[in-house]
Amino acid sequence: MYRILAIDDTSFFLRVLEDILSEYYEVFTTVSGEIAFRYMEQLKPDLILLDLAMPKVDGWQTMRQLKMRPDCSDIPVIFITSQTDKAIEAECLKLGAYDFITKPVSKEVLLSRVKKALEVKSYSEELKKKLEQKTKELEEVSLASISAMTALIDARDSYTKGHSKRVARYSVLIAENMNWSKEEIRRLYDIAMLHDVGKVGVPDKILLKTTQLTSLEMAVMKSHTVMGAEILKDITTFRDLELGARYHHERFDGKGYPDGLFGTEIPLLARIICVADSFDAMSSNRCYRPRLNPAQIRKELLRGSGKQFDPEVVWAFLKTWEVLPIIRKEMQRQV
Repeated sequence: MYRILAIDDTSFFLRVLEDILSEYYEVFTTVSGEIAFRYMEQLKPDLILLDLAMPKVDGWQTMRQLKMRPDCSDIPVIFITSQTDKAIEAECLKLGAYDFITKPVSKEVLLSRVKKALEVKSYSEELKKKLEQKTKELEEVSLASISAMTALIDARDSYTKGHSKRVARYSVLIAENMNWSKEEIRRLYDIAMLHDVGKVGVPDKILLKTTQLTSLEMAVMKSHTVMGAEILKDITTFRDLELGARYHHERFDGKGYPDGLFGTEIPLLARIICVADSFDAMSSNRCYRPRLNPAQIRKELLRGSGKQFDPEVVWAFLKTWEVLPIIRKEMQRQV
């Protein structure tokens, strides 16, 4: 059953509204906007009937407060008032009211307007759910496509196979140690998975080269950060998706690329991915060098703290240093 909240400073009129509506709806009444907001902290109504002329907090103020609060802004409001001025009616509608009814109230008019408002609300909610579902489906298709692209990039080099998944898992571990929310961590995982997507534009002769890169080749290699951001920036349904790709090679001391950002100018998620990416690089065999042992890696992370890496992120990573070999072995079995 729909819930209707009626706000009016006249108790008699509230009883009239309750008598008309209670046969069809669950009706709650209050004599002020202040009390109404306290009520709505416990139970959100489906529709609000609101008087204009009330002491202290009047209908105008109540309506503005409703529209400012995210938890109330979508509740349809019908103004019920003895004022018949068309300019006032227009102002109410301009504020976002669904409808405007003048007193004395006709039972038939009230029931008709209320029914219509609730039907529109129900239709809007259904449409919103369908849109959210369709958006989610499109997001999943987009991410699946790009994740497949990332897997192909990892597969181009046998030395880095599974790199993106490992970086994403290490990034999650860091975020957990920094007390991120589950939703933030899930988002970080997706962003970290795609941090190297720009390497799709780097030729094999550069990506797989076993000797030192020339300055021109290094410039092409570094461009994967910008290319990755360009690939991801148009997927607007995923917030900040391009930030990991663009900024994971920035340095805390400002000497990184592509933009030379310094310290906290670098998005925190990119600072996290930077540490995770560096750890995986150091703990993997590469065509140009064998992997480092755990003691050497720990030393390098601490050496780079405050220079290449955000010190807070390094310490968050080292909190669970002992479990990292276990995680790495599990992930290597999955590849």
